[in-house]
Amino acid sequence: MEQLDYCKLEDVEIEFRLFKPIAKTSPKVDSIKINLHHAISTDPSIDASNQDPINNYKFDMMVTGFSESQNFVNCWHLDCDRFYDDDGKVIEMTGVQKFTHPLYHFQFGGDKMGIQNSGEILLLAAPRIPHPPMDIFLSIHFILKNFYSAKETAYSFIQDLYSDDDYKLIIDRAKQRMWAPYFKGLSSDDNKHQDFNMSKLFPLAVHD
Repeated sequence: MEQLDYCKLEDVEIEFRLFKPIAKTSPKVDSIKINLHHAISTDPSIDASNQDPINNYKFDMMVTGFSESQNFVNCWHLDCDRFYDDDGKVIEMTGVQKFTHPLYHFQFGGDKMGIQNSGEILLLAAPRIPHPPMDIFLSIHFILKNFYSAKETAYSFIQDLYSDDDYKLIIDRAKQRMWAPYFKGLSSDDNKHQDFNMSKLFPLAVHD
């Protein structure tokens, strides 16, 4: 049983200040404030080699840009899509999901963004979130999976498409062609690939 260091961090807030705007920020601002709200705890009784020991997680980032006339806001959150019942047991999600839902995923918006009108949104070129390359087939599949609700009757053709043997074969071949080398570069410690290696695909995991 692989044990990780136990950790428990209650909801904390850390404030960062940037006294120069980030490149390609719109509208133009004079300075930026980043508020990070974070919480995490792990269960030491869980075998980390077989199951994610994190049982409480929160990452909310609110970016505020300041100008002479007004303030602008940009929000991100890193979600963990794991739900628990009243006894603390994980609820397994079954049935058709509206959209693709990775266990951990960055998402634009959040509670703070909900109270802002569109004229107060700050547009940023950061963060740069890693993602494997996609050919035309995977690009179409990406849009369908993220923007067309599988439970919406107006898009009933979606389920027919997903179950079509030709479509499944096309997507499976595209995944092998485009994604297998990419994820091999993330999973192999002794990977010698010139481009698909951890240093280039996820530099945050390698570089200080």
